[in-house]
Amino acid sequence: MLSPKTCRLSWTFTPTKAADQRGHASELERETWQRMMASPDLTVYVADVEDVVVGTATAMMMPNMTYTCAPTLFVEAVVVRPTHRRRGIATAMMQRILADAQAAGCNKVQLLSHKRHASDGAHRLYSALGFEPEAEGFRLYLIERPAHVPSGVT
Repeated sequence: MLSPKTCRLSWTFTPTKAADQRGHASELERETWQRMMASPDLTVYVADVEDVVVGTATAMMMPNMTYTCAPTLFVEAVVVRPTHRRRGIATAMMQRILADAQAAGCNKVQLLSHKRHASDGAHRLYSALGFEPEAEGFRLYLIERPAHVPSGVT
């Protein structure tokens, strides 16, 4: 298990951007946060500057019957506020995640990054950390399709 549940990187957490703008979290956001914190194999990484959250990432470790039963770590929602990008925050979060994954005995770390991030630096970051684009990802939205994803495109 990766621990602690919330890793604070030295640079107060509201679960979503919407909650941050409102100054409080909705009941659904609070319940979701509690479920996340109750998941033993899920860790949320939070980077803050002067008590303001500027970056988050979530990692979920999955037991695996292959690769001599070494777990796989999935990374999701690596986000840094636009005003704090290009300052090494995402790099620091990802380095911590990779170190924690190695310490937990994970065989591999997987993440998906949308094609639209090919030009904003995210793909360069992941490549610089040693990630290789070796698989084709597929996605099916079951509830809400984000506005930036056209219908019929995954």
